Amino acid sequence: MSKKSKIIRLTKDCIKHPKTIARGVKYLFVKGPRAFKQNASARADEELKTQTWDGHSLIQSPEGVWNSGVKFSILIPTYNVEPIWLEKALTSIWAQNYSNWEVCIVDDCSTLESTKEYLRGLTDTRIRVEFSSENEGISGATNRAAQMADGDYILLMDNDDVLQPEAFYLFAKKILETDADIVYSDHDIIDENDARSNPILKPDWSPDLINCQMYIGHLLGFRKSLYDEVGGFNSDYNGSQDYDLFLRMAERASKIEHVQKVLYSWRSLPSSTATNPGSKPYAQTAGLNAVQAHLDRTYGEGNAWVDETDNLFVYDTRYKIDGNPKVSIIIPTKDHIDLLSQCVDSIINVSTYSNYEIIILNNNSDEQESYEYFEDIQKKHENVTVYNIFLEFNWSMLNNLGMQRATGDVYIFLNNDTEVISPDWMTRLVENALRDEVGVVGPLLLYEDDTIQHAGVVIGMNGWADHVFKAMNPVHLGTPYVSPMVTRNVLAVTGACLAVSKKTIEKIGPFSEEFLICGSDVELGIRAYQNGLQNVYTPFVRLHHYESKSRDSFVPECDFVMSERTYAPYRGKDPFFNSQLDYMKAEPTVDYTKCPEYEPVVIPNVPATNYFIPEATKFIFRKFEYPRKRINLLIPSINPENVFGGISTALKFFEELCERSGLDRRIILVDMAPNEEGINLYKDRYTFVDCNNDSGEPCQIVPYADRFGKSIPVSENDFFIETGWWTAFALQEAYEVFEKDGYAPNPFIYFIQDYEPGFYPWSSRYVMSEATYRSPYKQIAVINSSELHSHMKRLGYSFYKEFVFEPVFNAGLKKYFLENKDNPFKKKKQLLIYGRPGTVRNAFELNVMALSDWVWKQPGIEEWEILSAGESFDDIDLGNGKILKSLGKLTIEEYAKILSESYVGISLMVSPHPSYPPLEMATYGVKVITNNYGVKSLAGFSDNVVAIDIPTPAIVSKKLVEICSNFKEEVNVTNFNEEYVNKEVTFPFMDELSHMLKD
Repeated sequence: MSKKSKIIRLTKDCIKHPKTIARGVKYLFVKGPRAFKQNASARADEELKTQTWDGHSLIQSPEGVWNSGVKFSILIPTYNVEPIWLEKALTSIWAQNYSNWEVCIVDDCSTLESTKEYLRGLTDTRIRVEFSSENEGISGATNRAAQMADGDYILLMDNDDVLQPEAFYLFAKKILETDADIVYSDHDIIDENDARSNPILKPDWSPDLINCQMYIGHLLGFRKSLYDEVGGFNSDYNGSQDYDLFLRMAERASKIEHVQKVLYSWRSLPSSTATNPGSKPYAQTAGLNAVQAHLDRTYGEGNAWVDETDNLFVYDTRYKIDGNPKVSIIIPTKDHIDLLSQCVDSIINVSTYSNYEIIILNNNSDEQESYEYFEDIQKKHENVTVYNIFLEFNWSMLNNLGMQRATGDVYIFLNNDTEVISPDWMTRLVENALRDEVGVVGPLLLYEDDTIQHAGVVIGMNGWADHVFKAMNPVHLGTPYVSPMVTRNVLAVTGACLAVSKKTIEKIGPFSEEFLICGSDVELGIRAYQNGLQNVYTPFVRLHHYESKSRDSFVPECDFVMSERTYAPYRGKDPFFNSQLDYMKAEPTVDYTKCPEYEPVVIPNVPATNYFIPEATKFIFRKFEYPRKRINLLIPSINPENVFGGISTALKFFEELCERSGLDRRIILVDMAPNEEGINLYKDRYTFVDCNNDSGEPCQIVPYADRFGKSIPVSENDFFIETGWWTAFALQEAYEVFEKDGYAPNPFIYFIQDYEPGFYPWSSRYVMSEATYRSPYKQIAVINSSELHSHMKRLGYSFYKEFVFEPVFNAGLKKYFLENKDNPFKKKKQLLIYGRPGTVRNAFELNVMALSDWVWKQPGIEEWEILSAGESFDDIDLGNGKILKSLGKLTIEEYAKILSESYVGISLMVSPHPSYPPLEMATYGVKVITNNYGVKSLAGFSDNVVAIDIPTPAIVSKKLVEICSNFKEEVNVTNFNEEYVNKEVTFPFMDELSHMLKD
């Protein structure tokens, strides 16, 4: 912030808040001019201390407490609640970092004297308490509390629950940003010991979901005027009184907003529905009645109704169909009559809805059997028509042509590899598609093994768009997201079965023919949403989907371009998902980087799948007569953000081996789907191939991360390179099955870059990773460094053939180094660590402990800057006024500059494999502290390496003081390890290995 900007900002602050001047003068006399200047500058730099929307401001005091004109009234009815829980609830209110609030408590004639004594003892003037002379029930008591309230917004809170400190602030912020009438947040469960678990990370406002489940829960806030307008709580719905009130307010609200953060913890006590939903069976009926009343008000009596389901507090909302609208079922196809006939037969034999036509779009079928079927099916059924469309395949165009030939009021677009399960499937699709507020409608699609194939599309999932809940069982879930067995709104549904009314198509337009193969179904859903319509997923419509067996998986470049353009506003920000969920997993999973408070917990009596090790998901091979020898690299990812260190080295080895041997190549991605950047990097040299496709392309990339239930083609001519232990484990297990079919593997190439069992001490993963080194199959070990090779030999491992390569100076670092080495490097009093808190073998905690000790012992510590490169993390206060600042992952150019300026470094790794950073630091003249481990010692690499045997915090701290006390502003780097810097060949054994594969 410039000096001029700071002065202007401080001046404005003084004009708005005159008391600031008086406080400043007092501070000046007490603290002195220097402290006054530092404090004023710091206050001016804190840009977020005042936040303004349309003239409304949120202002933060010097104590860190926020305030605004929005006042909250928290309503808390009590009845015989133990004082300990009341105390915890109120303490969480007192801890709020927002000050404009009041609490209105009505005790509903408690018979427990300790409850009343506690309430009488409250002295905070912001808390008002009234005692009822007779029991009015939950609704009556809460209404009385509302009569006491004079806030702008009411917040509902149970008397034993807990708020997070930023709850009121974030609600006020959302209200000022959006002018919301109703605001809700995510919530979790808290037990008697205050342990938090089971977060419920909700979608944004979903009107179809609320008609089937009270997903809103807590924290719930709303305008006091809106509450008064609808008449408050209705005791007829006690047990689901919040549900009824919310539905009545939602009917009149203009804006319903969601704060995507867990702000409320629902106390799990034996009597609460948080612990046992069956503890209040009357609430189930009350909820059913509340929804029915809402439907009557919204659609008119008799036009919509609600039924119970097998799951408590989950309802099935239905809609009346006026008249007898006609349905046009549009099915594009090319041959595969076995699939098509199964699909058509299921429609005809299973469906209870009768007014429909089936339009089959024959797109370039080749087989005589297909044309015989087309002729036969039209003779048998007068409502079946086949149109020949002899044009190049374009999914969007075909379906648009189908609509032009259709005579129905509702279109159902259906893949030829689907099969109807539920008899009323068509009725349910029609009743939703014809609603004025609805865009597209999609069903629950199941794989052949009855696991979920489609339960709604999430934009941004796995990079582009994918099906949430995919490969999971179709069962009711409660956390961490909504259940797949509840009707809800979505941004899009799959075109494998998509229903839309003719009137909606006339409003928003047909499928975009700029998409050739995939993406236009998602685009249609997005377009409907952007036109103010709601798209619906319903689990009560079920079909099998034998996923895309009738065409290959090729996706043209134009579809990626169109998807990027269409999906961009929603990728990773799908309003019907939640930003705190992991977008790279189809199974709803908390993103622990955003919600670190929720550690995975193994709960007794859960399905065995909860104990599954995800990275060990099986490889399934199928026979394929590939005509040429091929090298297969099993690797986690090709996405740029993942390609560094070990992955980068493995890719370099693979490319060089393929070039040297002249063999075909295939990269199999086992952990991450390729994103747009990854695709763009490789698309000119490789063909991206779906694992279901038996492709003969000589250079392929096959995404296989989402491999559950999917096989991959393998031939006798395939050689495999194993990288991480999980790739070796899955590969070896796959061949145990494959050998029974007569396919024995060629020798595996095991690219070993560390002793991986050491990452998982005394665990299942330790056993599994260690077993891969002792496989009965022939393995060619390619080992990164002689130190690691010695460690492996010392442990008794032996392989069919062993090759070793040594670390090579990074090409980018080398270029910068050679250009500047002849002049002394200008050093700063700057300490650099290789900091990776997410990787335990890099001993990050030990680094921090050592630095926290050093900052108190180092003379002139105020002159030193402490930086960390590697992973991003929040800055760490080391004490004595010093901060460990995270630089995160740097570009090569940035890293080279930091190395050239740093005087001292720390790079520890509890592993026999030498870490590269200490070698790079030492070459750039950085005095680097590293540790010996087993047979590993880097002391002989350079005079700049300080290798210690016992890397305790005290010893590291002592070494730092010794090094830093001899600081030099200029360091000559003429005495460097020339073999390391000048080495040109990374893999000197490549010719020998290439001949082994070719011969």
